[in-house]
Amino acid sequence: MDEGEVHSRLRNDFLSSIGDPHFKDGCIFCKIAQGKEPKAKILFQNEAACVFHDIRPSTKEHLLIIPKSHHGNVKSLDKCQIPLVQYLYQVGEAVLEARGGNIADARVGFHWPPFNTIDHLHLHVVYPTSEMNLLGKIMNRPNSFWFVTYEWALNWLQKKKETPQETPQESQTEISELQE
Repeated sequence: MDEGEVHSRLRNDFLSSIGDPHFKDGCIFCKIAQGKEPKAKILFQNEAACVFHDIRPSTKEHLLIIPKSHHGNVKSLDKCQIPLVQYLYQVGEAVLEARGGNIADARVGFHWPPFNTIDHLHLHVVYPTSEMNLLGKIMNRPNSFWFVTYEWALNWLQKKKETPQETPQESQTEISELQE
């Protein structure tokens, strides 16, 4: 699958619903999304998302998928932003497959605050999991205090109430319940 096929595969209703991107001053991922960070090698981008390698990869393909518009971390999202999260996953899956990978052998998820280093929403696609280095296995341990899978995050957003943020203890209780 080439880049043109990735673009055509990702044409959907989500793209027609986005407006012009908004950026946050001082955010390195916003700079990358704008093409203003010369060290970043963009693997794929369209009007909604941008894909590049993590600067500290856990394995041979450690992709970061970001929305072009600035959004805080996954915990700061609302239910209405579920389509954004789903779209980031679709982009990650399409780009990984275009690069010869398989999403079934990838660790896909988000670092959970306060264990995220950049406060711009970004989805990790780490492939293949069988070749992750030791630090990667620790840092990307599914549904731990610091990393949650795409599925867990999506489920959490779907159940999220329109009330103030829950405490980390409540979040960890939910993580433990999902692991059982």
